[in-house]
Amino acid sequence: MRYYIDTEFNGTDGQLLSLALVRQDGAHFYEVLHAHQLIVPWVQEHVVPYFDQEPVARLQAVKKMQKFLRKDDGPHVFIADWPEDLVHFNRMLLRDQGKRNDPFRYACLLLSLPHFSTARASEVPHNALADARALAAHVEANLAGEIEEMEEADLAMVRNACGESTVA
Repeated sequence: MRYYIDTEFNGTDGQLLSLALVRQDGAHFYEVLHAHQLIVPWVQEHVVPYFDQEPVARLQAVKKMQKFLRKDDGPHVFIADWPEDLVHFNRMLLRDQGKRNDPFRYACLLLSLPHFSTARASEVPHNALADARALAAHVEANLAGEIEEMEEADLAMVRNACGESTVA
């Protein structure tokens, strides 16, 4: 199953503030986390007003994400268009004492989408859920042949990671 990821964070290398996963069938996970750092001005102005829900503790968000991911036996393929999205997602899979949460076997793909802008495609730019939905719609439409804006190398990478053949 494909999952499209978007996150919002407190500036470059900053604390994770929200995370969204949108499954290829449209089911989604979205949480806003409590900020433990002073929010940088740009994020305060362009991101925080669009959270649309109250923040929760990180541990609570991790537990909710695990429950969401356990609804699918896998394989899990997580797709992003920005490296920090994958960094923050993978950190959410870590627990204390060097343990990790499941899924234990998954693939992360970082796509090069030079003709796509989440900010332009999203219904609510800088809202992780709206941005992840925009990314999902774009990639799924390319996979279905409804639009042809992605490079073949990225399409092949997604198909291969998901065990899909391009041969009918």
